Amino acid sequence: MSTAVVPSHSLEEPALEVLRRSGNAFRNYFARNPDDEVCARYHVPELFAREREQLLGVVDLYRRDPGTHSEVVPVLGNKGAGKTHLLHSIKHGSEGAWQLLVTPGTYQKDTEFLEYLLFQVIDTLLGGGKQKGARPLEYVGEELVRRLLAQAVVSLNPQQRLDLFPAHGLGGWARKLGLGTSQAQERTQWLLDALARPTPRPFVPGATRRACAEAGFDFQRACETLSVHVERTEAHNTHGLMRRHIYQGFARAVLLGEEADLANFLTFGFAELEFQVRPTRQVLVVALFKVLMDVLRGLRIPVVVAFDQLEDLLLARRSDDAHRTAEAFFAGIVQAMHQIDGMCFLVFAERGLWNRFVPSLDGYIQDRLNNPVHVPGHGTVKALRLEAPPPQLVRRVVEARLRPALTELPGAADLPELFPFSGEQVERIAATEPTLRDMLQQYRHLFDHVVYGEAPAGPEEKSVAPTASRLPAVEEAPVVKSVVVVQSPAGRAPQAASQVVGAKPQAAPTNLGDQWDQELRGARRKLEPEGALTGATRELQAGLGAFLQLCHEHGVKVGPWRLQHVVGEWTFGDHPTYGAVTIAHWVCKDGQPWKVGIGLFLGRGPAKPKDLEKKLAAFDVEPAVIDHLILLRPEDDLALTGKSKTLWQEAERRGRHARLEAVSLDGFAALYGFPRWLSSLTETLPQGQPLPNLADLLQDRCERLLQQVCMPVQGG
Repeated sequence: MSTAVVPSHSLEEPALEVLRRSGNAFRNYFARNPDDEVCARYHVPELFAREREQLLGVVDLYRRDPGTHSEVVPVLGNKGAGKTHLLHSIKHGSEGAWQLLVTPGTYQKDTEFLEYLLFQVIDTLLGGGKQKGARPLEYVGEELVRRLLAQAVVSLNPQQRLDLFPAHGLGGWARKLGLGTSQAQERTQWLLDALARPTPRPFVPGATRRACAEAGFDFQRACETLSVHVERTEAHNTHGLMRRHIYQGFARAVLLGEEADLANFLTFGFAELEFQVRPTRQVLVVALFKVLMDVLRGLRIPVVVAFDQLEDLLLARRSDDAHRTAEAFFAGIVQAMHQIDGMCFLVFAERGLWNRFVPSLDGYIQDRLNNPVHVPGHGTVKALRLEAPPPQLVRRVVEARLRPALTELPGAADLPELFPFSGEQVERIAATEPTLRDMLQQYRHLFDHVVYGEAPAGPEEKSVAPTASRLPAVEEAPVVKSVVVVQSPAGRAPQAASQVVGAKPQAAPTNLGDQWDQELRGARRKLEPEGALTGATRELQAGLGAFLQLCHEHGVKVGPWRLQHVVGEWTFGDHPTYGAVTIAHWVCKDGQPWKVGIGLFLGRGPAKPKDLEKKLAAFDVEPAVIDHLILLRPEDDLALTGKSKTLWQEAERRGRHARLEAVSLDGFAALYGFPRWLSSLTETLPQGQPLPNLADLLQDRCERLLQQVCMPVQGG
């Protein structure tokens, strides 16, 4: 029997009361995704420090030599080993320089892999999510525009430099006489010096605008100067035209705060350039991808694509052919490695899944996946394997969770480091549990037992208790694998569990609905910036497909309508962004099903009629695949005018059944965050166990969205 180390009775009671009020520090014992704030809150730098240094060393290869061939590094570990936490520390931690880290939330198996990958990069670049405290568009834009603006100013002749800072009134007359030019020259040199300074760390956006403002250089004039320079220096071939538009789009985003131009070009304009021979959809995708990579390589910003929780990414639907899906995925990675240089792929996967799928792949694919990478200072890296951390590191993890709640308690320094646990308890669990997640789960139960006085479950209860879940969605009765009896000091009566439980705060999510709301808030933040919604078009379409597939599998009904069949994403035509819809077969009682195409209609400005034109072209496919078309449009731009109105009226005259639905930002956020929420839920389940029925939750949280993607409900 071990005895918990306790301080004096006078300090113990207040400390326990503080812990009761703050809640169980081990309640959130897993990371839902690489952006989960739980990772930062309880981060221990020493945990997996060697593996993190190795991965950052791999990334630095692409920083030193941007033309390095694309490679794959597998990161393997058991379920709960800490793979997602490691990825979070690379994406958001202070170690290492900045890189564009793309963490796909979905795998679109029915889409060409390069097309899927391109729009994942675009979504990350334009979205509101931050990496190391900076939005990718802000960081890349600052680096790019600062360099281009300096080059533009250097290329000007003396008179053109004077014109950057126009003189007014008598100053203008004096300048015509050759007087009063020294101040303008000093401003120009000061501006060049400011633009030449290295990017400060930590990164703070707005440095280029501040340099222009302090030099008295008008933002609009700065943007025009850069644009003229780009027009003069870029080639007039396809790649040159694409680079020109991307450079000018970044200039408007950084100097004028207008991100729409860049978003429109990356989703629409690149396909509308004047071509002598109209390229295919695949050729357009490869061309834009290569130009984007050229821009980032020129800035020495590595592009890292990290597939986390691979088992859930590939097998989100348990009914899919696992081997066929895995083979298509890995073949797609190898294809991307051949066609696009300078990309680093990190694959975070369970060992069992890796060993199950990779040996059955084509020999050439296996060779590329297993190709070792030489990392200076770390030797040759073929794969990283995450093992259970040693007990001394586990102690640090436990301290990191327990100590913050006690910092404001007078005399907290006199408490044992692991209070209310003993070192023996912590080390026993660390020595007997296979993964970090299992350890944290046992500390969670032990905390409830020690702090709240809840009794551990008996043998009968344990035999019928459901398998422990990573998701803190359903409050289970505590189940302690290793029971440690804690002796209380003499004279202290144990408090009744009913008295203590009421003191627990409700800060952590306690059900699936709370988890849904949490994911929705994160998705909304990513979609709020101008241009982010446009850039997320294909990710939203994938989310819509996943949403309707789950509604179909779980028997969700909308009035008298139910889903008979769902095609998650059907691509058509020659436009990579707009040529995609989800197809849902809605049936009412014993009637014939309506084949309903549901698409994202997000194009703005000149892209709006083109988007509508491409979506309406779905009716022209032979044999017909849809009877009805629903287009989801942002509620702030629902009206059709000009060419868009003409296209819509023409479709009506031809007998096409179509309708527009106004969707709020929260509605789009639900689609965007849905795959991550589903992946987080699926990942918690034991192998072979199906999802719980989610029909009630979906109908409650998505009632409006379901009505918008369904056939009309009479009286609804």
